[in-house]
Amino acid sequence: MKDPKALLQRFLPLLCAAVLLAASFLPYQEKKGRLRIVPGVWPAAEPLLLAGDLQVLPPNRFQIIEITWSSAVVRAFGSGAADVAVMTLDSVLRMREAGQKLKVLKVLSQSDGADALLARPEIRRLQDLKGKRVGVERSAGSYLLANALESVGMTMTEIEMVPMFQSEMEPAIQAGQVEAVVITDPWLTRLSHNGIHSLYDSTQLKVPITYLLVASERACKFSREDLESLLQVQEVMADALWAGKPFLGLDAVLRRENLNAAELASCLGRLRRLSKAENAVMLKQLPQLALQMEKQMLHTGIIMSKPTGGEWIDESFTKEVHP
Repeated sequence: MKDPKALLQRFLPLLCAAVLLAASFLPYQEKKGRLRIVPGVWPAAEPLLLAGDLQVLPPNRFQIIEITWSSAVVRAFGSGAADVAVMTLDSVLRMREAGQKLKVLKVLSQSDGADALLARPEIRRLQDLKGKRVGVERSAGSYLLANALESVGMTMTEIEMVPMFQSEMEPAIQAGQVEAVVITDPWLTRLSHNGIHSLYDSTQLKVPITYLLVASERACKFSREDLESLLQVQEVMADALWAGKPFLGLDAVLRRENLNAAELASCLGRLRRLSKAENAVMLKQLPQLALQMEKQMLHTGIIMSKPTGGEWIDESFTKEVHP
C-alpha cells in the first residue's frame, strides 16, 4: 500500500486547482460594510452631521467621519476611504479631471454670500491685492478667488497665494501674515469683525457655488438602499435646521460650528437650501453649469484639462425618495 503522505503530496496541487476552478464559477458576493460618509464641517453638511449626533442613521449601517478641512474631504473620497461626501461643483470638476468616477445624487444648497474674499482694513479694493498675500484653501477657494480677480482685470499670477486651511485663516489675517483670505462659513461669520471686510462674495458669481451630495459608483451599485435612507434622513434634518426654531441636537451643532444661535441663523441665511422641486430642476441644469464653470477653470489654470469619467449625475435616487 502506498504511503498516504506521499499520495497527499502528489494529489494536493490537483485538488487545490479543482477547488479554485469550482470557486471561479460561483457568483461573486460583494461584502457590504458600513456606508462611510465625510460631510465636512460647514453649515451645508450639518443635516448629515446632526443625523450622526442623534444616531438617526444606525451606526451598524452608517459611519459619519468628521473632517474639518474641505481638501481632506476630497482626498478621503478620492482615495476610496469614504463612499459619500458633500462637496462643491468645482471640487467635483477637479475630481473628474483626475478621472475619478462618482455620481452627484442631490444638490443640497447654493451659496448666497456664504463664501467670500475678506481683506484687512487697509485693503479697500480688489486692485489693492496686487502683489499681496492671499490665504486660500485651494480645493475650496480658488474658484471664487479667480472670479474675484478676473472681475477687475487681474489674474492669479498678480497675487501671492498662501495655501492654508480655513481654520488657520483667522489668526493669520489678524496677525498680518496675509492681507486677505478666501473663506466660507462658519469661519466667515467668525472672522467678519475688527475691520476685516468683504471685497467679493459668492452672490457676484455668474455660476454659483453649489453644495452637492456625491457618492462613489461602488456605493451606488452595492448600497442603494442605504443611500436612499441617507437622502430621506438628510431631508428631515435639513427641515429642522432651516425651520428657524430650536431643535433636538442644536447644542451639538453650535459646539461643532463654534457659533451661537444667532450666528448659526445668519450662516443658514446665506446658504439657500433647495426645495425638492428646485433640486430636480438644478440636477438637470447641472451639466450646463458645469460646462460654464469648467471653461472658466480651464481659462484660469485651476484645472489643466477637460474633466472625464462619463455620466456623473444620477437623478434616480431623489426620484425614488421624493417621487
